[in-house]
Amino acid sequence: MQSPSPSEPQSSTEHRLRQELIAQGRFLDGLVRSLGAVSAGLDSAAVLEHTAVEAQRLFTADAVLVLVPAAGERSLRPAAAAGLALGPLGDARVPMDAEGSALAVAARDLVGTVTGPAQPVDEVTRRLRPRALLAAPLVVAGRLHALVVLLDLHGGAGFGPDDLARATLFADFAARAAESAALFERVEALLAQARIRESERAELSRRVVSAEQEERRRLSTFLHDGPVQTLSGVNMMLNAAAEAMEAGDSETAQQVLETARARQRSVIGEVRELSFALEPWTLREQGFETALQAIADRFEADHRVVVTLDVADADALSGDDQVCLFQIVREAMTNALKHANPATIVVSVHGSPREGLEARVVDDGSGEMSEPADGLPHHGVASMQERAAILNGRLDIDSVPGTGTTVRVLVAAGKLQEGDGV
Repeated sequence: MQSPSPSEPQSSTEHRLRQELIAQGRFLDGLVRSLGAVSAGLDSAAVLEHTAVEAQRLFTADAVLVLVPAAGERSLRPAAAAGLALGPLGDARVPMDAEGSALAVAARDLVGTVTGPAQPVDEVTRRLRPRALLAAPLVVAGRLHALVVLLDLHGGAGFGPDDLARATLFADFAARAAESAALFERVEALLAQARIRESERAELSRRVVSAEQEERRRLSTFLHDGPVQTLSGVNMMLNAAAEAMEAGDSETAQQVLETARARQRSVIGEVRELSFALEPWTLREQGFETALQAIADRFEADHRVVVTLDVADADALSGDDQVCLFQIVREAMTNALKHANPATIVVSVHGSPREGLEARVVDDGSGEMSEPADGLPHHGVASMQERAAILNGRLDIDSVPGTGTTVRVLVAAGKLQEGDGV
């Protein structure tokens, strides 16, 4: 604003000042309305669109173009426009290092720029050929979020220092709206991820409960059809032996008792097998390696398969994590033995809770992976996957027909609990 000259009449000075104050008041009123429109939504794209529309209205520009940093490129691309069609400019780019480009300078230096007629030096100015332009950056967290470009396309009055100051003020407020929208979108994305994780946890809980119910059902069926029926038969044989003894037929009584003892030993073996299948007591009493060695010894004795163990690292896990990993490894070993007819099974556990852990069960069998059909509670691959999920890990199975199967449990660092052993 210039100071009145000594010769300028006082009434003329007052009139000019009054007109300037009125103009400033109108601009501020318009700025408030524009900022309300820009910040009305919490969508980043909508904020840029509203910024273009309100900038054109507020500054009575022929057109407004909003440029944003192109993903993966060191250049600017059109994102919104008012007063011109955005489509034909969709593929236009303004390199950040474009020599002589007012748009590139404003984007690099994060300062507003005004230019008059000039030689077009970038794709945008070559296509639009503005008579004058004003570029005001929207800066969020010290970085360029967008560049608002006011365009004089028809040779109007152009843009002056006052326009630049006002556009910079408008851009600052628009940047705050853009920052709020971006923050809201990040919060929404985090909430969506949290909802997905909660849904996954709920589904995992449902599957775990379903698996537990299924195991209970199978256990009940196994006990009813197996040990209970056998013990009922033993009881009937004992009654028959007693009757034979009362009748003086000691030879028959002796034969019946021998049969009863054999069936009793059989049912004891079945119940012991069931108890070990549920969770071997040695796992918590003597550790992971000892419990797994017991299974390996039985496999080698009963099925002539060579089992090699390298699982000492598993003892660094908490008790519950050891149980979960043990069940996966045992299931993989049992499936290999039941269906792949291997000559060797190699089990390894390497890593730690802090570094990440990988467990492997490798057999040289037929390359088949399916669920055992021995009447005991098993869920095969589904069971192993569920237990791997409980460990926040991943189960991978690589089967090659005629060559063998590799079962891997991969758990990232920090996902397991570190324990004092069991």
